[in-house]
Amino acid sequence: MPNCKIMANIRHVCITVAGLLCTLSPTLARGADFLEAKTVFQTNTTYDSRLAIAVDGVIVHRHGGKFAPAMKSWRDNGFTVGRMFFADSDAANAYWTGKWDGTKHREDVERDREGKVVKCAGVRPYMLPTDGWIRYLEEMTDASLAAGAAAILPEEPLAHVFTGYEKSFRQLWLERYEKPWEPQHASARARFLTAQLKNELYIKLEERLLKRTLQFEKSSGRNTAFVLPIHSLYSNIAAQLVAPLGTSTKLDGIDGYIGQIWTGPVNWALGCYDSPRKDFFTSAYVLYDYFTQLTVESDKKLWLLVDPVEDNPNHKWSEFAQWYKHCIAAMLLMDDVDSYEIMPWPDRIFLPGYGTGGGTPAPEDYRITILAVTQALQEIPLGGKWLAHKPSGDSSVSGGIGIAIADTLMWQRLEHPRLQGVYSLLLPLVERGLPVSSFLLERVGNRAYLSRFDVIVLSYESFKPLDAAMNIGLAEWVKAGGSLIILGGDGDELDGCKDFWWHKLGFKSPLDHLLAQLKSEGKAGWRLGNGWVVRNDISPRAFADPAEVESTYLPLLNAALQKAGSETLKTPGAFLMQRGPFRIAHAQNRNLAASGNLIDIFDPNLALREKVRLAPGQSGLYRDVAEIIKRGKPALLHTTHRLISQEYTNGALSFTLRGPAKTPAVARLFLPKGESAKITATDADGKSVETDIQKNADTVRLKFPNNPKGVTVQIN
Repeated sequence: MPNCKIMANIRHVCITVAGLLCTLSPTLARGADFLEAKTVFQTNTTYDSRLAIAVDGVIVHRHGGKFAPAMKSWRDNGFTVGRMFFADSDAANAYWTGKWDGTKHREDVERDREGKVVKCAGVRPYMLPTDGWIRYLEEMTDASLAAGAAAILPEEPLAHVFTGYEKSFRQLWLERYEKPWEPQHASARARFLTAQLKNELYIKLEERLLKRTLQFEKSSGRNTAFVLPIHSLYSNIAAQLVAPLGTSTKLDGIDGYIGQIWTGPVNWALGCYDSPRKDFFTSAYVLYDYFTQLTVESDKKLWLLVDPVEDNPNHKWSEFAQWYKHCIAAMLLMDDVDSYEIMPWPDRIFLPGYGTGGGTPAPEDYRITILAVTQALQEIPLGGKWLAHKPSGDSSVSGGIGIAIADTLMWQRLEHPRLQGVYSLLLPLVERGLPVSSFLLERVGNRAYLSRFDVIVLSYESFKPLDAAMNIGLAEWVKAGGSLIILGGDGDELDGCKDFWWHKLGFKSPLDHLLAQLKSEGKAGWRLGNGWVVRNDISPRAFADPAEVESTYLPLLNAALQKAGSETLKTPGAFLMQRGPFRIAHAQNRNLAASGNLIDIFDPNLALREKVRLAPGQSGLYRDVAEIIKRGKPALLHTTHRLISQEYTNGALSFTLRGPAKTPAVARLFLPKGESAKITATDADGKSVETDIQKNADTVRLKFPNNPKGVTVQIN
């Protein structure tokens, strides 16, 4: 398996030329190993100069016989190229119709209770991962590797939990459970077992495609990554999908994941939660955090995806622009991650002919903002620190709080709204400025991961632990000094299933088993080893009510934090984080104010602001250029993607940018008062490029046509 090596992009590099220390870091040559890519995007088109955003890697997601020429076209233009294909659906309609092997496989197509084929967008059927379907994908993997793919990305290995009526599935059920098939609608138990089997089938699919990739890597001597593009557990629940997420972390050999998030899943999940206080940002934060918890404290790489648009034709560009800002802020607050899929399908934004947002291409200012953000994504480092902001004035936050979940949350039949029991534990905390995290019970055996949490909140009302080891691991964590809050009761239909593991061990429910491991004393709280257990039988669903949050939930958390040796619970109502030169801000339920010399990256003119004020519900991304301005010499402050090189020598500043054709480049320069300058721009062929120059106090905004081969700007 290829390891994640030193990034080929030489970023965060400070260049000193003629005494000028420049903190706007150039990014240079790209490597051949896909895992070295800090930024990527996916497309189903061949190379197009209007789409040539100078990222590190391109993922070709095209079906049929034309994917190889598309891959070659991007590779010929200097990009590392991976191949993505659907693992869950027959995009080419080749397998189920018999075009692949001459045999129709209609029994492998997902069907609902009425026997109807379940299709995506009405054009491609979702597939049951039978042996035949897996062999079809193995052949697709082989063809992709032969075409030079630097990575194999089987997208969306998932299935619906309301299907399972196929003839093939009934046989697989019999083989797995050695009992006659039961339709998922028959009982909570049948639903659980249906989802469990589908989860296992997709793990098998992933294992076989991974094996195929590793065999090729060994025989060819060529580094080839195996990456899973997946949806969040919470959006899967909203769409009634099941997928191996936490359960996939135990698969040895997977190189990483792409956490696929866009406005659709954020809103879908939010629609499964009923509360008088809920909003887009808090849902986005929770989805991005979920993916972070899959990979943090592991050797797996994670790219977080952000999409400036979605396919829903009922939204306008103005809506997409606001949601994009919130997604960027939520994503960048995940400071354990520094690699990104900057967008899927850039043609929906940069090319004409689509109905998205009211018509494409997207407005020029929005396209410029996307490229300015992409430059920030190219540079942003790992790690961050919380900053004080007004009116809070306090830079400390209450971290280390985890809300326990597991893949079985997707398996259980949940009452509407389906996310009420989990979002009610997460969103009220994000709303108050608390960086809460999901805690993945599948990772309870990872000590480094466990050490990130001081307090874990748990309820088995919405999901069940997959095995006894999860409860035992929690008990060991408490003994080592953690504080565990247990909410809700037991006694539902699944708890009473006599053939589940807890009954086989002699317990009436998984909660009963957990309390036995914790040596329950039958009271509200007790000490266990160096840690504490806090017990309250209130249902988590109650915390969708803000009054219950204030009267019960927050006091429970405060007590648990103090038992774990932490400070009093802080609820600043906003987020402000510094990552390298960048500040990420979101005002949740309070105003947020900050000062300095800040380039507003969401502003298409890259305006320089001395004071930032965000009202509740607003997000911001800024570049702190105070140190550059303090030196008093001409400097580049920020630019749209992508800064290739820069130098300052003998009183002249020059830099080179690359970007997609037909979308202008924008750069903000610092030129001290009283200094005159001659500004010229030339393309890679030495031809002059017309430049729009706007002066504003000590800064100059440049705007000129982008060129995928590069434009060099000279300031004398």
